[in-house]
Amino acid sequence: MNNLRTLKGTNPSIAFATLGCRVNQYDTQVLREQAEKASLEMVPFEQKADIYVINTCTVTAAADSEGKQLVRRAKARNPDSFVVVTGCLAQDRPEEVKGLKGVDLVVGNIEKSRLFEKILGAYPHSADWEDESFVQSSSSPWGTGISRFEGHQRAILKVQDGCEFGCSFCLIPRVRGQMASRPIPDILEEGHRLAQNGVKELVLAGIQLSSFGRDWGLKVSQPRLAPAIEELLRIPGIRRVRLSSYAVADFEEALLPLWKSDSGLCAHLHLPLQSGDEVILKAMRRPYSLDRYRETVRQIRQAVPRIGLTSDIIAGFPGETEEAFRNTLDRIRELEFVDFHPFPYSDRPRTPGEAMVPKVDSPILHGRIDRLWELKRECLQHSAERAKGRVCRVIVERHGKNFQSGLTDEGLRVVMPGKEGWLGKEALVMVTGFGEKAALAEWV
Repeated sequence: MNNLRTLKGTNPSIAFATLGCRVNQYDTQVLREQAEKASLEMVPFEQKADIYVINTCTVTAAADSEGKQLVRRAKARNPDSFVVVTGCLAQDRPEEVKGLKGVDLVVGNIEKSRLFEKILGAYPHSADWEDESFVQSSSSPWGTGISRFEGHQRAILKVQDGCEFGCSFCLIPRVRGQMASRPIPDILEEGHRLAQNGVKELVLAGIQLSSFGRDWGLKVSQPRLAPAIEELLRIPGIRRVRLSSYAVADFEEALLPLWKSDSGLCAHLHLPLQSGDEVILKAMRRPYSLDRYRETVRQIRQAVPRIGLTSDIIAGFPGETEEAFRNTLDRIRELEFVDFHPFPYSDRPRTPGEAMVPKVDSPILHGRIDRLWELKRECLQHSAERAKGRVCRVIVERHGKNFQSGLTDEGLRVVMPGKEGWLGKEALVMVTGFGEKAALAEWV
């Protein structure tokens, strides 16, 4: 990219905030690197900036509220700042976002790659900028990619976008579009770039990662993502590849030999269940039955006994009775998740779920979320106790002043005392037990 038109004698400062999924986090990193190449001064979002870019999520009502709050916080830090809102909320309800006090520019997902070009056309000081080209030309619709991952020791690598499942509670297909798989040469090129900058673990991400290759005409039974993973693991410096959220509906059996061979593909799979009740699953229009989910888990565990499974659970979907919720609790225990993420259901505009009744009363919903958090702690404690005494490899991350953490191959986060010189490196730690909220480990 040629240098962005900079103010005469100064470089405008820019700050980013990101909400939502790993794909959104990746998209922000692309924008961040574009801003750097454009000679903008990068500052933390918590500081005063000339330009604020907020990459929004709209998967829940809470995400909508948080995005709007970030707009208010940005304008409070600098009333004269130029506030740009992009991402999924901007894509789904641009007029609503434009109406928010303090918003200067709205750029949806579809036009996110042209964000800086649009800033140029709207930023009040653009007349003072030297006339230089904004955007690096790229023959790929996936853009120029990334070379590192700011603030993370494990780099997210986006390989897929879009979803066509049509779940009744979800508007993501509307804001992310049709399924699209990134060409494998692009993926490998980016993997090499990340490795050259010290990245040791890649987290492959997509809106519907399990659908990778389906838009090329490949069938579920054919190898799709596995060949790309094998090539990524041959890149010097790349020690591990991990899959992010993955759907049972398009499970790729060609992944099983990679896990069995201990090739470097982390034995960790995040399989969103959403509900453990068959009636609610059907109402959610999930692309699998409870039996199909169980059978896939059985197949995976039979081939790879050490696999660690994590999941997502939604509480309070319209029509969820106490019995249906107890069925979900029972399935979580039966499936022995290492961990799971509880979410309260919230109506999303213009989705089938919005019209579904009866709604679950707020006090009941909050009570169910509390019970899920209690069970989540039980799952974490059980997983830590099963792993106690085991020596595990982790990529060391810093999450506090006096402690560091890492994710084991099987997806269990462990916390150990802080140690200088190990950030971003692969280390051996031994699980020693369970603390108040997390598994504990010591250095080996």
